[in-house]
Amino acid sequence: MDSVDQQALTGAVILQHGLDAGRLWLDHLVLGGDASEQEIRDYCAGLAGLPARERDALAQAVNEHCADAGVPARAPLSSSPLVQAHSDSRGPYPST
Repeated sequence: MDSVDQQALTGAVILQHGLDAGRLWLDHLVLGGDASEQEIRDYCAGLAGLPARERDALAQAVNEHCADAGVPARAPLSSSPLVQAHSDSRGPYPST
C-alpha cells in the first residue's frame, strides 16, 4: 500500500472513532515507534508523512484501540494490499 493511501485510511479510522492523537502517540512509542508527538499529530491531520515503520506502529496502536472498543474498523499496515471494492474492470455500475 502506498503511503498516501495508508495515511488517508488510518486518518479516517482515527476520525471515525474519535481517537486521541496524544494517546495514540504514547501507544505508538510502546510499539516501537520513535516519531515525536507533533509528527504524529501532523500525520493524523494529513499535514505530513511518516516513514513506513512509524506508520505501521501508529496503525497498530489504532487497531488496538479499535479492538478494545469492539469496533470492526482497522487501519492498514504498509504491507497491506489495497483491495478494490469491485474486481470487474468495467466499473461498479452495470451496462445498460
